[in-house]
Amino acid sequence: MSGAPRVLLVGAGAVGQVFGKYLQAAGCELSFLVKEKYAEEARRGYPLYELGLFSRRPRPVLFSGFGVRVSAREVAAERWDQVWLCVSSTALRDGNWVGELARATGDATWVMLQPALDDRDWLLQWVPEERLVSGMIPFLSFHAPLKPGDPLEGPGTAFWMPPMSRGLFSGPPERLQGVLRPLRAGGYPASRSEDVARAAAIPTAVLTVFINELESAGWSFDRFRERAHLERLQGAAREAVQIAARHTRTSASAVLPLLRPAFFKVLLAVASRVAPIDLETYLRVHFTKVGAQTRLMMRTYIDLGRTQEQPVQALQASVHGA
Repeated sequence: MSGAPRVLLVGAGAVGQVFGKYLQAAGCELSFLVKEKYAEEARRGYPLYELGLFSRRPRPVLFSGFGVRVSAREVAAERWDQVWLCVSSTALRDGNWVGELARATGDATWVMLQPALDDRDWLLQWVPEERLVSGMIPFLSFHAPLKPGDPLEGPGTAFWMPPMSRGLFSGPPERLQGVLRPLRAGGYPASRSEDVARAAAIPTAVLTVFINELESAGWSFDRFRERAHLERLQGAAREAVQIAARHTRTSASAVLPLLRPAFFKVLLAVASRVAPIDLETYLRVHFTKVGAQTRLMMRTYIDLGRTQEQPVQALQASVHGA
């Protein structure tokens, strides 16, 4: 690969815009692949707000200067070094566009960010392992304002990188370096991991059942703290963690003793205090938008648990109560 990497980001939502910002800062030649109905908005550019612990009223910066593509045919007419999948796990499976795009992008490195346990195996149908890099998302990003009265100058995309964040990536060494190098050059906290799927499996399992139970509580932190919700969450979290650990051949022994009602109450209190946004509103808005992904992931834990002959009763009760 010579010259500036040519990067195609699939999806120009809040996640795609944030990664695009850092890649562009490193000098990458960016284009977004979006649906036709979103193309004009993309061509105008996106106002970005970078939030911080001590800068909760940032000025927007216009993110622009990238290409916009709307079809695999347009993509096939050009050469690409990297393809970034900045869409949900359910969008990944919607239709046959992944296969079409794989054929249109030649030998490009593909970067996946999807969190479901079986997303990588699903994607390997079209992208060979030697070209696939896996990553995780350590930041919060959303379309602002979250609610009337938010202290931002106008509509745009806001994002927050928590202190000490690490954006983990794993994959074939040469391909992985091609991803890490521009991210770091652009100021993104990219780190190499031996296996992102293993590193993220247990935290993702806990977060997924946490979100599922919060939805069951009507997205209300006060209701979520009630004994019934916390006890149901405890049982579902323990099952999901053990299923994820077995699937990825990791140990859950250090995590299982923590999964008690008091742990979730403390976690919620600390996160609410540290985040520079209304966390209750953010979780409701964001995870309502990707609710189909949460339900897909819950079903995946149940299906894998049955295959592994592990308990899934608490997970089933949690899903039915949602």
